[in-house]
Amino acid sequence: MHKSSKFSKREMAELIARLRNPTVRVGEQRRADRLNCHWPALVHSEPRDIACIVENISHSGCRVRTNGMLFEPGDPVIVRIPSQKMVLDGVVAWSRDEEAGIQFSFGDESHNLTV
Repeated sequence: MHKSSKFSKREMAELIARLRNPTVRVGEQRRADRLNCHWPALVHSEPRDIACIVENISHSGCRVRTNGMLFEPGDPVIVRIPSQKMVLDGVVAWSRDEEAGIQFSFGDESHNLTV
Protein backbone atom coordinates (compact mmCIF):
# COMPACT_ATOMS: atom_id res chain seq x y z
CA MET A 1 0.00 0.00 0.00
CA HIS A 2 1.30 3.44 -0.88
CA LYS A 3 1.66 6.09 1.75
CA SER A 4 -0.60 9.08 1.22
CA SER A 5 0.91 12.44 1.98
CA LYS A 6 0.18 16.14 1.70
CA PHE A 7 2.07 17.81 -1.09
CA SER A 8 3.21 21.40 -1.21
CA LYS A 9 2.03 23.53 -4.14
CA ARG A 10 5.44 23.02 -5.77
CA GLU A 11 5.29 19.23 -5.35
CA MET A 12 1.75 19.17 -6.74
CA ALA A 13 2.83 21.24 -9.75
CA GLU A 14 5.74 18.83 -10.36
CA LEU A 15 3.41 15.82 -10.17
CA ILE A 16 0.96 17.35 -12.63
CA ALA A 17 3.83 18.26 -14.96
CA ARG A 18 5.06 14.63 -14.83
CA LEU A 19 1.58 13.35 -15.64
CA ARG A 20 1.35 15.68 -18.62
CA ASN A 21 4.84 14.80 -19.88
CA PRO A 22 5.72 11.32 -18.59
CA THR A 23 9.33 10.26 -18.89
CA VAL A 24 8.98 6.86 -17.24
CA ARG A 25 7.04 3.79 -18.26
CA VAL A 26 4.42 2.43 -15.92
CA GLY A 27 5.85 -0.23 -13.65
CA GLU A 28 9.31 1.26 -13.41
CA GLN A 29 8.51 3.08 -10.15
CA ARG A 30 5.62 1.29 -8.46
CA ARG A 31 6.20 2.94 -5.06
CA ALA A 32 5.31 6.46 -6.09
CA ASP A 33 4.13 8.95 -3.49
CA ARG A 34 0.44 9.65 -3.83
CA LEU A 35 -1.24 13.03 -3.81
CA ASN A 36 -4.57 13.07 -1.97
CA CYS A 37 -7.10 14.94 -4.06
CA HIS A 38 -10.82 15.18 -4.74
CA TRP A 39 -11.12 15.71 -8.48
CA PRO A 40 -14.38 14.97 -10.33
CA ALA A 41 -13.63 12.81 -13.36
CA LEU A 42 -15.09 10.46 -15.94
CA VAL A 43 -13.73 7.00 -16.52
CA HIS A 44 -14.47 5.59 -19.96
CA SER A 45 -14.74 1.82 -19.98
CA GLU A 46 -16.36 0.49 -23.17
CA PRO A 47 -19.18 1.09 -23.78
CA ARG A 48 -19.87 3.60 -20.99
CA ASP A 49 -18.61 6.70 -19.20
CA ILE A 50 -18.70 6.45 -15.41
CA ALA A 51 -18.67 9.53 -13.17
CA CYS A 52 -16.17 9.24 -10.34
CA ILE A 53 -13.90 11.10 -7.94
CA VAL A 54 -10.13 10.75 -8.23
CA GLU A 55 -9.13 10.39 -4.57
CA ASN A 56 -5.39 10.06 -4.99
CA ILE A 57 -2.97 10.18 -7.87
CA SER A 58 0.71 9.67 -8.67
CA HIS A 59 2.69 9.62 -11.89
CA SER A 60 1.95 5.88 -12.20
CA GLY A 61 -1.74 5.65 -11.36
CA CYS A 62 -4.75 6.77 -9.36
CA ARG A 63 -7.53 5.56 -7.11
CA VAL A 64 -11.09 6.40 -8.10
CA ARG A 65 -14.39 6.13 -6.21
CA THR A 66 -17.64 5.58 -8.08
CA ASN A 67 -21.25 5.47 -7.00
CA GLY A 68 -22.04 1.79 -7.34
CA MET A 69 -20.31 1.05 -10.65
CA LEU A 70 -17.62 -1.61 -10.52
CA PHE A 71 -14.68 -2.23 -12.79
CA GLU A 72 -12.93 -5.50 -13.48
CA PRO A 73 -9.16 -5.84 -13.12
CA GLY A 74 -7.61 -5.77 -16.57
CA ASP A 75 -10.28 -3.48 -18.06
CA PRO A 76 -8.70 -0.82 -20.31
CA VAL A 77 -9.94 2.65 -19.29
CA ILE A 78 -9.52 6.32 -20.11
CA VAL A 79 -9.60 8.77 -17.17
CA ARG A 80 -10.73 12.31 -18.02
CA ILE A 81 -9.97 14.94 -15.34
CA PRO A 82 -11.34 18.24 -16.71
CA SER A 83 -10.20 20.41 -13.76
CA GLN A 84 -6.59 19.35 -14.43
CA LYS A 85 -6.99 19.39 -18.23
CA MET A 86 -5.80 15.79 -18.47
CA VAL A 87 -6.84 12.60 -20.19
CA LEU A 88 -4.90 9.51 -19.09
CA ASP A 89 -5.28 5.98 -20.35
CA GLY A 90 -4.57 2.91 -18.32
CA VAL A 91 -5.82 -0.39 -17.03
CA VAL A 92 -7.77 -1.31 -13.90
CA ALA A 93 -5.23 -2.86 -11.52
CA TRP A 94 -7.73 -3.70 -8.75
CA SER A 95 -11.37 -3.15 -7.87
CA ARG A 96 -13.38 -3.54 -4.66
CA ASP A 97 -16.69 -2.12 -3.50
CA GLU A 98 -16.94 1.31 -5.14
CA GLU A 99 -13.18 1.87 -5.55
CA ALA A 100 -10.71 0.98 -8.26
CA GLY A 101 -6.97 1.42 -8.78
CA ILE A 102 -5.91 2.45 -12.26
CA GLN A 103 -2.36 2.00 -13.54
CA PHE A 104 -1.52 4.55 -16.23
CA SER A 105 -0.06 3.35 -19.50
CA PHE A 106 0.49 6.73 -21.27
CA GLY A 107 -0.58 5.24 -24.58
CA ASP A 108 -2.16 6.88 -27.59
CA GLU A 109 -5.21 8.10 -25.64
CA SER A 110 -3.24 10.13 -23.05
CA HIS A 111 -3.08 13.84 -23.74
CA ASN A 112 -3.78 17.25 -22.31
CA LEU A 113 -7.24 18.62 -22.85
CA THR A 114 -7.46 21.85 -24.75
CA VAL A 115 -9.69 24.59 -23.40
